[in-house]
Amino acid sequence: MALSQSDQHHNIPLTPPTSLRKKQNNNNANISPKLLLKDLLLNDKLSPVSSPEKKAIKRTRTIRRPKPNSLLSIETYPQIKPFQKPLNDYLRSILKDSREIVVVTGAGISTHAGIPDFRSKQNGLYTQSKKNKSLMDSNMIYSNESMTLQFNDLMVSLHNKSINAKLTPFHKFLDKLAYQKRLKRIYTQNIDSLEKKLKHLDTNAAKFPTLVQLHGSIENTKCNKCNNIKPFNPSRFQHSSNTTGSLIPSCLECEEMESVRAIAGVRSKGVGIIRPTITLYNEVHTDGDSIANIINYDTKLKSIDLLIIVGTMLSIPHVRKLCQNMAHSMKHGRRKKGNVIFVCNEPPTKSILNGFEDNIDLIVVGDCQALYEY
Repeated sequence: MALSQSDQHHNIPLTPPTSLRKKQNNNNANISPKLLLKDLLLNDKLSPVSSPEKKAIKRTRTIRRPKPNSLLSIETYPQIKPFQKPLNDYLRSILKDSREIVVVTGAGISTHAGIPDFRSKQNGLYTQSKKNKSLMDSNMIYSNESMTLQFNDLMVSLHNKSINAKLTPFHKFLDKLAYQKRLKRIYTQNIDSLEKKLKHLDTNAAKFPTLVQLHGSIENTKCNKCNNIKPFNPSRFQHSSNTTGSLIPSCLECEEMESVRAIAGVRSKGVGIIRPTITLYNEVHTDGDSIANIINYDTKLKSIDLLIIVGTMLSIPHVRKLCQNMAHSMKHGRRKKGNVIFVCNEPPTKSILNGFEDNIDLIVVGDCQALYEY
């Protein structure tokens, strides 16, 4: 209903009922805007809240943001305990309603597929043998023949398990988000490349890739001399298959070039060695600059409304810093409305939580595979 010129003169913020409009038209000069507004608010002829609006109000109250670091156990999902139902409703709501989601994953999302993690208390590679940690150290794997042989065996084992692994329910959850165009980015610490098996993952993004492999991938090998990249060939990492008889696989492309140079009587440049395209301890990521640009872009992006940290205890400092910076930006930057959830088998340590400065909304304790049901 359009306001009269007199109404517009008084800047009345609400449209009055018919009876009050009549009264005002008869004596406009004697009614102050404040008194009229008070009458409007008290008048019982105002239209009631519609049914859809009531539902919206009720929904808002049910899924309000919990206190920082609230703890939800989904070990017995779907039989969530009554006192935790509000937290469960909140989790269900943000997983359903968030439109631009960033996921930071660790090895915990792939153990369901039979790929071992590194630090779990029961089956972690580092738990089984302290020497396994040295096998991921660039300064150690070629220090002696025994270490090199064990490194080769470990790489072949991880490659075979990754190739034969089937997608877990959590990977299917990621695929569903990708299908719905709600998955902005996956930052993965995993080298198994299971994410590349997702049918709907956009691998041809215009600006930045949807999948960012923070520690490389076991699916390829690279020569340290000519930088030639080839698919991982397990037989090349077996001692009897190497043309040089060495434990360290040599680059076949370099060997071919050396043969050509020898025939041409040109000085030798040497033959490189190949290694899986993974980033070990004490070495710099070959794509570090590109990854840093993506992280800086996402940290400043206002549209991201949900950060999921899952399958990791954030033991790696640079990954921990990535999560902390993004969570801080979502809570104190221009967005201020983003949600942050931490999904893990056991609650994170106090030192980890302190680094987030109460920027985690919900800590979900339990198997991350259950999120597929949400």
